[in-house]
Amino acid sequence: VLANSDEGAPQGGLVSPVLSNIYLHYVLDLWFEKRFARACAGRAYLIRYADDYVACFEHEADARAFLLAMTDRLAQFSLEIEPSKTALIRFGSRSLGSPGGDGAVPRTFGFLGLTHYMGRSRRGRFVVGRKTDGQRACQKLKLLDRRLRSLRAHGGAAMVEYVVRHLRGHLQYYGVSGNARGVATYFYRAAGLLFKWLNRRSQRRSFTWSGFHAAIGRLLPRVRIVHDLYPIPWWKTQTGSRMV
Repeated sequence: VLANSDEGAPQGGLVSPVLSNIYLHYVLDLWFEKRFARACAGRAYLIRYADDYVACFEHEADARAFLLAMTDRLAQFSLEIEPSKTALIRFGSRSLGSPGGDGAVPRTFGFLGLTHYMGRSRRGRFVVGRKTDGQRACQKLKLLDRRLRSLRAHGGAAMVEYVVRHLRGHLQYYGVSGNARGVATYFYRAAGLLFKWLNRRSQRRSFTWSGFHAAIGRLLPRVRIVHDLYPIPWWKTQTGSRMV
């Protein structure tokens, strides 16, 4: 059945993300780059994925001006910001209590399934830390638990194969610099679910925890960083040379 509609693409439709990306490229990206950022007193950046974005500013006055200007800009296209996902956050080295800062408790924010927080490198420099969003991880584990339960009738091999694919996909997305602990925690809990459902296939227990690791653990992907967000500059990788 084909029905014409003047309300745009349906929420969750296949074409919805594509149209949203094209639309916001004009409404937000170009406007920010060509007009707003050029009028800022300091540096300004916009990072957007689909309809989620983060705007970063060197000066607080620019950030506050952006919030007002962005609200007006979206209203011109009958769009509104989501209040629960919109906030002004002081985020940077000064918020860590370095010279010029107030020593306040740092704020965090969620973006694309990761919680971003302020941290320090081994040399004491400010870095942006990232870890898996706890709520998102719990939701994924609940779905994995249901899926493994439904796969019991297909045998242990099907369950192991599914978890391997699941963890590989998780690693490709969440395996970013600074999130090794978050990935390791998720892997451990996912392995625990696999262990549980393998042992529930029959009344007789299939594995002990040590036996599970010996037989199945080697098949699971290892925790590693896939996306290095802080690459070493090329000149620091050169060894064995000197100037004369």
